[in-house]
Amino acid sequence: MAREPVKTVVRRAWTRRDALKVAPVVAASVGVAAVALNRNRAPVVEQRKGTCRFCLMHCGVVATLHDGRIEKVEGDLQSKTRGFICEHGFALRELVHSGERLKHPLVRRGDTFHEVGWDEALREIGTRLAALKATHGAQTLALQTGWPMVRHPLVGFLHRFARAFGTPHVATVASLCESTVRMGQGLTVGTKYAADVRGLKTLVVWGGNPGVTSPPMLHLIADKARTGNLVVVDPVKTHLARSASLHLSIRPGTDGALALGLIRLLDERALVDRAVLEAQSRGLAELLALCAPYTPERVAELTSVPAESVRRLAGLLAERPVAIWQGLGVEHHENGVQTTRAISALEVVCGRFDGSHEPKSELTRATSAQGVLPSLPRMHTPTPAPPEGTVTPLGGDRFPLYEAWNREAQAGVFPQAIEQGSLRALVLWASNPLVTSPDTVRLEQAFGKLDLLVVVDPFLTASARVADVVLPAGTFAESADDEVEPLVAPQGEARTDWAILRGLAVACGVGSFFPWDSLQQALAAPQTEWLTAARVQPTFEGLTETPRFGTVTGKVEFASTLLERAGHDALPVWKPPTSAPSPDFPLWLVSGPRPRSRINSQFSQSPTVMSRMREPEALVHPTVAAKVGVTDGALVDVVSAVGRISLRARVTDDVHPECVVVPSGWESANCNRLIEASRVDPVSGFPAFRSGTCRLEPHRAVSGP
Repeated sequence: MAREPVKTVVRRAWTRRDALKVAPVVAASVGVAAVALNRNRAPVVEQRKGTCRFCLMHCGVVATLHDGRIEKVEGDLQSKTRGFICEHGFALRELVHSGERLKHPLVRRGDTFHEVGWDEALREIGTRLAALKATHGAQTLALQTGWPMVRHPLVGFLHRFARAFGTPHVATVASLCESTVRMGQGLTVGTKYAADVRGLKTLVVWGGNPGVTSPPMLHLIADKARTGNLVVVDPVKTHLARSASLHLSIRPGTDGALALGLIRLLDERALVDRAVLEAQSRGLAELLALCAPYTPERVAELTSVPAESVRRLAGLLAERPVAIWQGLGVEHHENGVQTTRAISALEVVCGRFDGSHEPKSELTRATSAQGVLPSLPRMHTPTPAPPEGTVTPLGGDRFPLYEAWNREAQAGVFPQAIEQGSLRALVLWASNPLVTSPDTVRLEQAFGKLDLLVVVDPFLTASARVADVVLPAGTFAESADDEVEPLVAPQGEARTDWAILRGLAVACGVGSFFPWDSLQQALAAPQTEWLTAARVQPTFEGLTETPRFGTVTGKVEFASTLLERAGHDALPVWKPPTSAPSPDFPLWLVSGPRPRSRINSQFSQSPTVMSRMREPEALVHPTVAAKVGVTDGALVDVVSAVGRISLRARVTDDVHPECVVVPSGWESANCNRLIEASRVDPVSGFPAFRSGTCRLEPHRAVSGP
């Protein structure tokens, strides 16, 4: 049974220690007030430069502070983003100084939160974790981070804390985001790579919306429609698609079939250099045989993309250099990894790696002196390193390649682990899974079975309201890391993430592994490679020279050695979604596209950002709306096999006529209540956010499945 969200907070009574702490401040305030009576004091104004970490663009910012308070945020003209800043960066001031910020640590007592001091909150966590460790073992603890921790150096130290405590179960946003493309590309060519937009003739944006997710690059991408060819493959006619050379409105979950059909057409038109590819690849003949049935007419039947449009895209792919920008729209399906592999194979066939236009990549050549695959991560930590342990992270047995590519747990298995009793304590760090993870109802029930739930966050989120202990964290603007300097001091009693982690380590008896006062000191300490003992880490087998591609064979692997060994299809076989539209649920459900006003569940505390989209909207095609009697702006119910949500209908022909598209991030209309967590990619464990099924109904007050 789910634990009830806390609605009442008992304010902490002042103690003598509090009085002693505040006395100097009070005295100073009195002095300042006295001076102010005699003359008006000019405010202290200063500017500080930093980096915005709301998204992965990491735009440079300049903050203007008045008496230590952020009054204005602007783009930094000297930064790599040359002064660009979006509405999220402008809203930094509102979030840092929001009246909804947590002021003190909170501890649940029954159905009430009590404000407590830091010592008491950390002691509560340490005591309860020690009891769980003694009774059930250290492996009953897991940690999970959210979007603000993506590519943040603190994550490595969360692994360090977990291993020092005795558990390997650390999960990040990689359980839901980006790692499927990284795995698909790595399994095919040995590394992740990105599109070098400026040097291209043809750019295909496939399942992505960089105008929202990568706004500083939008002008470069959109300009391809003028200087070359810009193609958008998406069930929704996005803003970028409106200006594209070609937009393919594709049926959800069928992207792999389109990619295979394009390979067939390119080979049919003699645009595939078989002799060259045969020498540098594994499985070319098998790939072409796989593609043979995917004629333009067959592809049209599967994808709903007209055969003539498929042929036209094949023609544009002949105008090279070519690159494909893969987004979350190709990841969030039951066939996500194989779809990304099919798209990567298409890029190889288009000459992406022929040397004329090498992609930007983390590592385009296999240069490891140890002879291990460069696409698999190498983790480092300061010496001495905690014991690595021999326990496999949760999900590692079911998704071994995911564990190999990420060196962490797959959070998608956490609810089952809680239900089975193997996971009893969970620390959520800048993570709000009750809004961002699939099958929310089941997750709520699982959280109710935990012995301890701790949330570290600046705000009292949906997940924090059901926690046992909530620790108020500062925003990135209040702390420093490897590339960010603090713009402002921590607000109220909030602490930096590093200070919280160090305090937690001390409370749990592993403080000796955290002797540094700051994250910068820890990063500057001598480092050692670790977390290698349990790695699924094949080597370059039988190769005498360093190969060009970082795969097991040193070649492009159309037929993947690692997938074959793991019991999956070696070739990028396309399989349709297991749940197709039916009389009860006749529409495809595309959930999770990011609106301009949200990054996951963030920014609900920003009036400026929220004013851009005050409530969530479901995109509905006019033919669908007419069938169910829904008008533009009406309140509608979107119903799936596992849940129902209500939101406003926006009737538009920009959306595929077989789809309903709903945004993520709203607690009031949580699209993840509609997602079946059992439907996942067998390689990565990713949920099928973008190819569920649903029906649309006029809104009714009584909710139910």
